[in-house]
Amino acid sequence: MPPKKGANTGKAAAKAAKKEKQASKAAKKEAAAIKASAKGKGRTAKEEDEEDLDAILDRYKAEIEALASNTVTTLETPPPPRTGALFLPSPSTQSSESNHLYLLFGEFFDGQRATFYPSVLRYDVAKGEWREYKSGTAPAPRSSAAGVAGPGLAEGGGIIIFGGEYASPTQTSFHHYRDMWLFSCKTHSWEKIDFKRGPTGRSGHRMVLWKNYIILFGGFIDIGVKTNYLSDLWVFDMDTFRWHQIEHIDKDRAPGPRSGFSFIPCPEGAILYGGYRKEYVKGTRPKGMPLDDCWLLRMDTDLRQLKWERRKKVGYAPTLRSGASMAYWASKGMGVLFGGVLDEEKDEESMESVFYNDLFAYNPAGNGRWSSLNLKKKKKMGGKRRARRAAAIEQKNGDDDGDVDMGDEDGDGEGDMEEEAAAREPSPSPSPMPIDEEEDDPQKTVPLTRYNAMLAIVKNTLFIYGGIFETASPAREYTLDDFVTLNLEKLDRFNHLRGTGIDEMVWAGSDDEDGLSDSEDNDEGEDDDDEEDEDEDEELAALEDEEEGDGEAREAAHAALSQAEKDALRREATKFMGVSKDAGRTEDDVLSTPLPGENLRMFYERTRDYWAGMAYNRSGNRGKALRREGFHLASARYDEYRPILEEIQRIQREAELDAAAVAASKRTTMGVVGEGGRNRR
Repeated sequence: MPPKKGANTGKAAAKAAKKEKQASKAAKKEAAAIKASAKGKGRTAKEEDEEDLDAILDRYKAEIEALASNTVTTLETPPPPRTGALFLPSPSTQSSESNHLYLLFGEFFDGQRATFYPSVLRYDVAKGEWREYKSGTAPAPRSSAAGVAGPGLAEGGGIIIFGGEYASPTQTSFHHYRDMWLFSCKTHSWEKIDFKRGPTGRSGHRMVLWKNYIILFGGFIDIGVKTNYLSDLWVFDMDTFRWHQIEHIDKDRAPGPRSGFSFIPCPEGAILYGGYRKEYVKGTRPKGMPLDDCWLLRMDTDLRQLKWERRKKVGYAPTLRSGASMAYWASKGMGVLFGGVLDEEKDEESMESVFYNDLFAYNPAGNGRWSSLNLKKKKKMGGKRRARRAAAIEQKNGDDDGDVDMGDEDGDGEGDMEEEAAAREPSPSPSPMPIDEEEDDPQKTVPLTRYNAMLAIVKNTLFIYGGIFETASPAREYTLDDFVTLNLEKLDRFNHLRGTGIDEMVWAGSDDEDGLSDSEDNDEGEDDDDEEDEDEDEELAALEDEEEGDGEAREAAHAALSQAEKDALRREATKFMGVSKDAGRTEDDVLSTPLPGENLRMFYERTRDYWAGMAYNRSGNRGKALRREGFHLASARYDEYRPILEEIQRIQREAELDAAAVAASKRTTMGVVGEGGRNRR
């Protein structure tokens, strides 16, 4: 039976509407290309908002170099929220500075934009005062660096830092530092330590100071396609100012690759605990792996004698987690661990995160032992005692903790440290409760659950600063700025020198459960892109096949290279993956350069407006001719980087990272809350 007339009419109308829509879209693209050509750049709205990484760092460098001399500023308000900072007790040899804390660098994320700090801040426990130090020579802003402090590192005490990372405001590009700096606590100035051979640039690594050696282990390098986790061990000799890589140790008898682990010194060397890494299994998406193994690095002045020894769990150990923070309790020779997060897959589609605010101590003596640090609840008071307590509180006009003394046991002058600070910056607790046994419940003072907090211990007082607090519904990731102390010997209550202020924080990101930006479903035409671009896609596919048809010949040419040439190409590819950029790159270079993992089609689709603008500027063509010329320009540019990009593909194949894993790990982490976010590294 022939089709009905109405059906023919409907099909014809639909076809005409589709053709008209395609023509309209083509006209819009052409207008955008012409407009881009007039500007000299083919940048999208997102790219307009994204400033070149090197331009930001160059501007900061110029501002720092413009400082005529060192400056000291007493802050009128506490530092802004942050995570990924270094928080270290002062190593100063001057007794007047023994109760100082240094807060260096760090980052803040509001849901849309990331801010990295270059700051050097010092907190005076006795005065409750923050100071900021600036000098004409200083490290660039960064996060997730490693640092150690010691009285012998510089005259009057010093701090040495290595590495860290910096990201563009929208976190679409990253840079890992490979620099090393020494900060003098006496002059409050920085000095760069130059070296030829040493660790690669990285983030999330850790360092400890043992005698006159600085020990560095692990970390990660985000290469855009995947995150490479490291397990290399380096030792820096403070006498010769040289790095030594320890390569003789059997990798099967050493900790595996990881970042964000705990690393503290001990008389025998160093203790390593936990951490995090992602595992890339062929055919599946990357999976986060929290770690809970414990190792002793047995040191020796003869670096050929170093060895790792795995330790068993003894005592009350923390549950499995990542993002926990550990500080070294020097007066007791122990480590104190706080917080963390565990991401658990409920099924293939959903993830549940458990956050912690518990405390543990690790004593490395002997075979090592864990203990849980629980707050001690005061005994309940009888009626007469309760009445006396009420009268005493009324007489003190609400002074709720005046009887706490930290110095009675040690006689070290530390006794009033925590109480003085609490009196200066009282806890933002609710109005006083009725006088009953719940008033003294120490659990009411426990800080929020969090991960990646900053911890430091001065004498017997634990200081906790900032970190990351997440909410599940709505899905948000708050960077904290609260400041909390705890007397580790008394374990009576946490004192909040500064509250979290979460109610005042503004979240600029999406509240979607997956944390993705609302812009992903903005324009009504986006759902029809595949249908509208059929003709162009077929043309591009044909052109791409033509451009890549000689792939076998290129592989044969690579096989014919000498080993020295292959090694040189591998170094170039590794350097390119590490996002080491020439400081003189222009914005056009950034936009027109292929990314690791991009094939020709992906590169062109990301930058087609740019190349259309370039083509129109050269020839004045329009329509298909304009797109064809733009593609050939992009192809020529891609060919310049093809040897490096193909070498990156070989590196991926060696790591058994197939296309599915690449696609899963290439998703942007901007605004993603939970296991997929960049803070889970």
